[in-house]
Amino acid sequence: MTAASDELTQRLSDGEVMVIDGGMNTELQARGVPLSYEAPGSSANLDYFDVVREVHEDYIRAGADIHITNTHASVRFLLDAAGCGEQTAEIHRRAVQAALDARERVADRQVFIAGSMSVVFGVDDARRKGNLGPDDDAIRAAFAEQASLLADAGVDLLILELAGSNWLPGLQAAVSTGLPVWIGPMAALAEAGEVLAIQSDDVVSTPIVATEDSDPFGTELNRLLTENVSGVVVMHTEVETIVPALKVVAEHFDGPYGAYPHVGDYDRPNWIFTGMTPDQFASHAVEWVEAGAQLVGGCCGTRPEHTRAIKERVPARVAKLDPR
Repeated sequence: MTAASDELTQRLSDGEVMVIDGGMNTELQARGVPLSYEAPGSSANLDYFDVVREVHEDYIRAGADIHITNTHASVRFLLDAAGCGEQTAEIHRRAVQAALDARERVADRQVFIAGSMSVVFGVDDARRKGNLGPDDDAIRAAFAEQASLLADAGVDLLILELAGSNWLPGLQAAVSTGLPVWIGPMAALAEAGEVLAIQSDDVVSTPIVATEDSDPFGTELNRLLTENVSGVVVMHTEVETIVPALKVVAEHFDGPYGAYPHVGDYDRPNWIFTGMTPDQFASHAVEWVEAGAQLVGGCCGTRPEHTRAIKERVPARVAKLDPR
């Protein structure tokens, strides 16, 4: 734990609502940075470092309290598939440095850096392609490296984007750093209205939909919620699914939780910018806070103006709800 980690934990314990930044990869795309198919955005930490830093700066200016590093597609087996696995350490170091530099250059308040760990297109996908071994030790080793690189580079916490129970060893690797660990599971609504869990292998396009094999969201949460998980953020999920998903989270988790949905459509590796205005998005964020969310932001398709609208609209604190 760091001093910043302790402060973040205390502020959330006090009921503060904190704003997470907006999309990184999609914002890089909007600014002309090309995205690779296998590990979108990762090489930008080297080839477009100034742009990555500028994106963080713009989110700080817009009011984001928590900034997620540009490493969601940077675990070694994804970089191997993209032909740059030998640059794994440098890609992580530069990603964190971009966020730290942005904080140093423009922040007029405390902001926190969350190191992103993710499999993006999934453990199963990596194994099918021969980029990851067949057992839990292979997952644990890959994510132990990523967690260690992020911790050593100076992040304040780790967040497991697109977290699913098929990579629980990755969660164990994150916990081993001693930093606060948040999970970012995905959810979708079934036709009958039940909230179901989505695995990262299912994310090849939008909208994200549940399949006949999808488990109840609460069941998936129970698999992931070890005693070491200190936050839950429903990520990479359709906006209309967020409130029902938050209600499920509240039934299973008594720590801080929140929402980080996307807007628009996806045609791998590029994002199609359609969807709601910043003001419309912020109106939804107010509803999330009313549902108990303390952590609010947006991922793919959201931009600094969405972050600014959220910061202006959501209350400073939230009253914890009784899920019963």
